[in-house]
This record gives sequence, structure tokens and C-alpha cells, in this order.
Amino acid sequence: MGRRELPVTGTGPVEAFAQALRLLRVRAGTPSYRLLSRKAGYSASALSAAASGAALPSLDLALAYAGACGGDPEEWAARWHAAADQAAPPPTPAPPAARPPAARPSVPGEPAPRPPAPPQPAPPQPVSPHPVSPQPVSPAAGLAQPAPPPAGPVFEPLTPEDPARAGRYRLRARIGAGSTGRVYLAYTDAGRAVAVKIVRPELAEDGEFRRRFEREVAAARQVHSLFTAQVLDADVRAARPWLAATYVPGPSLHEAVTRHGPLPVESLWLLVAGIAEALQTVQRAGLVHRDIKPSNVLLAADGPRLIDFGIAHVSDATTITRTGITLGVPQFMAPEHVLGRPLTFAADVFALGSLAAYAATGESPFGSGVDTAVLYRVVHEPPSLGGVPGELRDLVAACLAKEPARRPGLADVIGECRRRSEGTSLRITSGWLPPAHAEEIRRRAAATA
Repeated sequence: MGRRELPVTGTGPVEAFAQALRLLRVRAGTPSYRLLSRKAGYSASALSAAASGAALPSLDLALAYAGACGGDPEEWAARWHAAADQAAPPPTPAPPAARPPAARPSVPGEPAPRPPAPPQPAPPQPVSPHPVSPQPVSPAAGLAQPAPPPAGPVFEPLTPEDPARAGRYRLRARIGAGSTGRVYLAYTDAGRAVAVKIVRPELAEDGEFRRRFEREVAAARQVHSLFTAQVLDADVRAARPWLAATYVPGPSLHEAVTRHGPLPVESLWLLVAGIAEALQTVQRAGLVHRDIKPSNVLLAADGPRLIDFGIAHVSDATTITRTGITLGVPQFMAPEHVLGRPLTFAADVFALGSLAAYAATGESPFGSGVDTAVLYRVVHEPPSLGGVPGELRDLVAACLAKEPARRPGLADVIGECRRRSEGTSLRITSGWLPPAHAEEIRRRAAATA
């Protein structure tokens, strides 16, 4: 029996978040809260309360609910932060300045009134070590536009349930969560920051998952590119398997677009070319990544990084494991992937086209909604590319061809990016991203100091 859900009555950001959790549960087949409790590690009443709309649940509880229903943790973390920002009370306005008392006429025999004291200059404000871009000014109204909501902390503190170490790495903070585990900040003995991924306890007990994780580590160690995060260390036979990779101080593409909007076309050419170059390395290793999506692309000061080879495999692998983890996100799966046909390198080119469209518009070219509807559109309907800049649209459309043989090769993709970026010759400099994104990268880099 399922736990009864009370109706959500409001229409604010907290209520909208609760409704989204409920919809995710429906898409997962409406599992009972008792079943969700076993998967999420929270009580059924806590999970039910998270979807009640009475209050915004904690981030951990929200991610546990979403993960138990098969949701993407990166996506739901971004949704949670957006709801928290929107639900935050507006700042209290400063009280109006007191008006000076009206001067009264002088009276003979009385001393003249003392003139008011001149205003004291405000004390100097400390200068931020990071430059802040000025707010854009509306030419019509001449008023500053509202700034995006303030960013939250870069990392979350460790909790008693978190392990203290992974091998020789002492864990310092939580970076985020994925579908297979949690990622932590740690440091090498010499002081370099690393990202340590530790698998979820219930998956560590699954023999099939352990074999898949071992394949992930082996695949990642074969890929060496300036546009991937290098795997430094791993222990696939530990009680809770883990791997350590170079820490990339930058948001995911999903976080960046959700918070600051789509990228300008100058940045898009560099993004597409960088990920295509990373995929060339994946190809040379005889692998298909199979999970290219906005949360698996990080934006760093020196270019994008493709991460997470969790479902990468030899080019004709299509096996679905029994761990209950979805292999791929519907909006970024190639038609042949949806249909269960053998996968070639062209499947990653299709996903790259979807990724570029998302970065340019903030939306998938195949829309959103119930997975089955999205998958149908991927296989049978043309992509919606109306918001993609004209100079990029032809390349994206070619990558999204339904037939794998009609998609361009990665060298052709990079060549087109170079031809279209004659002004920069595809040189990634410190200014390859807009100021708001660059400031986010500086903020994350400073948090590890």
C-alpha cells in the first residue's frame, strides 16, 4: 500500500518543487513509499513530507527521493537550489533617511542655531579579490536589471554518515552526488585538490555493479585528453569502491545554464570543439561514452571537461545491467540507443548535437516530459532547433541525423568549429566564457584554497 499524499494547494516555488517530485514518482511507476524508503535510506514519512509542499526538504532528502525514483542528481540539485533561491525572503529594505529638522527663525537675544554637522564620508569598503561584472542597464528604462540570486556554498560539510577516508585520501567536504555514488573533495599529500567518487553502499554489495565499476575505471584510465578529468587512483575491491580524479573547479554545464542562461555563440564553438576532441580520445580507446549530458560536462577556466565514463564500453555493447540504473538520459540518447541496436561512435556525435543545442537554448531539442514521449520524439520526430543560432544550427542538425552514417565525424565537427571561429582560431583563453560563468569558476577555485 502506498502512503497517502495530501494535495498541494499553493503555487509557489516550494509547492512547484513538491509537484515535480510527485511527477517523478509517477514516471517511476508510482512505487510505494515503503519501497522508496528502502532505496533512499529515509523513512516513508520523511519522503512523503518532502513531496507535501509544506516546506522545502533538505537537499540530501530531496536527492534521496529523486535518486530512489531514478532522477538525475545533478538536475535535482539544480532544481532544489533554484527553489531555495526563489523561496528566500527578499532583503529587508533600509529605513528611509531621517529628514533634517526644519530651521526655525532666530529670536533676538538667543544664540544663533548651530549649523548641521556635515555628513561624514562612508568608511572605505573592502575590495573583493575577484572582479564583479557591472549589472546590465536597460536602454529603455535606464534601470539596473536584477542580479541572479546569490550563489550558495560551493561544498557541503561532511556528515556522520560519510566515510572519513578513501584509501590514502582524507575526505574534506561533499562536492555533489551522482546516480552511483557521492563525490567528495580531498587533497593529495602535496596539497593538490582531487575529486573522490565513492559508490553507494547498496551498490557496493552488487557483484554486477562492481564489475561495471571496474570497467569504468579501466575505461577512464585509457582516456587521456586535455578535455577530460584525469583518473589518478582507484580501488575497485574496497568495501566501498572508489576512484580519485583531478578536481575541476568549475560548474557543470547544467548548473551554469540553469543559473546564468545559455552560452553565447563564441563560447559554443569552443565548447563543441573541446568535447569533440575529448571524444576523439574516447574513440581511440575503442569506447563509446554513451552518457554525454550537461551534468557530465564541466566548465573550467581553460576549457570544458568531459567526465564520468560510468557506462562507457566497447563500441558494440548494449547490455543493460540489473542494478536499476538508467543507462543514458532520454534527451541525449541516439535513436539506435533507444532501439537497442549496436552502438558505434556516431551515438556520441548525436549526443554532442543535443548537448550543443541545450547549451545554446537551455532546452533539449527533443523537449521534456514523460520519458516514453521524449524517446518517441528522439526516434521519429525532427529536433526543435529554432533557438539555436543560425551559424551553429546546420552543424547541430547534422549531428542529430537519425541515421548514424549521415552524422559527421568528430574531425569534421572540429573543422567546422574552427572554420566558423575565424576570429579566435579556436583559442581557449581566460575569457572563453561570459563574466558570470568566469566568476563562478573563480569562486569554486578559491573555495579549495
